[in-house]
Amino acid sequence: MKNTFAPTLATLALALALSACGDTDTADGSVASTQEAGDASLNATVAKIDEVSTAYKLVEKAGLKDPFDGAGAYTVFLPDNEAFAKLPKEDLELLGTDEGRPELIAILRRHIAVGAITREDLDEALDANGGSIQLASVADQPIDIRKVDGEVRVGSGSDAPKLTKLAVPASNGVVYVIDGLIPPGG
Repeated sequence: MKNTFAPTLATLALALALSACGDTDTADGSVASTQEAGDASLNATVAKIDEVSTAYKLVEKAGLKDPFDGAGAYTVFLPDNEAFAKLPKEDLELLGTDEGRPELIAILRRHIAVGAITREDLDEALDANGGSIQLASVADQPIDIRKVDGEVRVGSGSDAPKLTKLAVPASNGVVYVIDGLIPPGG
């Protein structure tokens, strides 16, 4: 694996600051999404979303959760637990180690867009641009967003992950839950 830790950590630190959206707990303990800006950081917000607990644990294992409490505005597309369950067990375990940290950071960077983008803004942009837009990411390539058969897909290709939850706002960004990992180049 290519070591891109230092530059990606700095970028990830900025992006993690966006992960605490303003969700409220429901009676059943799940997190309800709202469109209003949340008081919590991206870190605190992501910690409350049960569907992305695997992603959050990987961020913790890599020692990267503190940057999600920082300044800056980001939109984070986090894969749900089922997406990580589809990975080979050895690969998932490697991502949680020091050796796998550079690859983990590269994966996370592909899921972080610059700026806080609400669901309303996302839908308006898709409608105004024929159902396809690109968002600037903290990785070296933009994130493709497409509306296909009424579903919002994140990434390129027919098997691109889809949004599975409304936008969850945080004080420093917005979190979307997706059902897969955004592949390189997507």
